[in-house]
Amino acid sequence: MTAAAGRVAFVTGAAGGIGKATAHKLASRGISVVVVDMNERDGTRVASDLTKRWHVRSRFLKVDITQEQAVKDAIAAATEWTGRLDYAANCAGICESIWAEEESITTELFEKTHAINTLGLWLCQKHQALQMRKQEPLPISLNPPSPHAIPGQRGAIANVVSISGLQAAGLAAYTASKYAAIGVTKNGAKFYGPDGVRVNALCPGWTLTTMIEHSMGKEGTIGTKENQESPVSKQIALRRMAFPEEQASVLSFLLSDESSYMNGSIVVNDGGFHDIR
Repeated sequence: MTAAAGRVAFVTGAAGGIGKATAHKLASRGISVVVVDMNERDGTRVASDLTKRWHVRSRFLKVDITQEQAVKDAIAAATEWTGRLDYAANCAGICESIWAEEESITTELFEKTHAINTLGLWLCQKHQALQMRKQEPLPISLNPPSPHAIPGQRGAIANVVSISGLQAAGLAAYTASKYAAIGVTKNGAKFYGPDGVRVNALCPGWTLTTMIEHSMGKEGTIGTKENQESPVSKQIALRRMAFPEEQASVLSFLLSDESSYMNGSIVVNDGGFHDIR
C-alpha cells in the first residue's frame, strides 16, 4: 500500500470525465473518495464502482457547488470517516460550443459558466483549505527517502483549469472563467501555503470527455472518423486528443507527496498544443 492509503479525497465533477478518472486513480492508491456531482445516477455508480474495484470507502454526495452552505456541508460530511480531508481535486466545469461567437453568448450562460467554473471552484477551494488548515500535518513520504527533514503538510488541492485559461482563442464565457480560475488557484497558494496546504492547477488540453463531446459533437467523440480527422488534433504535436486517465495521472501527482514543493504551479498537459505550432 502507498503512504496515502487510508486518507480521504474530495473530487468534484466525479460522475464522469476527468473527475471520474481522478476518483479511480486516487482510489487505486488506497485513498477513500467522496464523489461529488449533480448527476446522482452516474455519481452513485462511480462511488459503488470505486468500492468494488479498489476496496476503499467511497460515497456519493449530490452537491451544487455554487451554493456555499452546500459546499460546507459536503466537506463536513467528507471528514466523517477520519476527521480529515487530505486531498481535493476540483474537476467540475461546463463549457459552451467551441464554435459559438461572442454575440451568441447570453448573459444567463455567461453567469452560469462563471457560477460553476469560478465561484464554485473558489467556494470548494476555500472550504477545503479551511478544513485542511485545522488538521495536524502529516509527514512527507518520498521514495527513496530524503535525508532531510521535510516539513509535514496538512493537505493538497488540485484545480482543473484549462489551456483556455492561458490563451484567448474563443469560448467567450469559458475562457474568461478559466483565466479567473488561475487567479483563484494562485491566491489559494498564497493564502494557505504558509499553513502547509498546497494549491496547484492542471491545465488540460483537448481531452475526450462528455463535456468536449457536447461542445464539439462528433469531432470530440472517441472513435469517430470526425475525431480522427479533426483539424484540432492536427494542431497537437502528438496528433491526438488526451484521454481522461492521462489527465487524472497528473492530478494524482499534484496531490501526492511526490510534488511536495509545488505550490501555486500551473501545469500544462496538452500533448504539445499551447506553446508548440
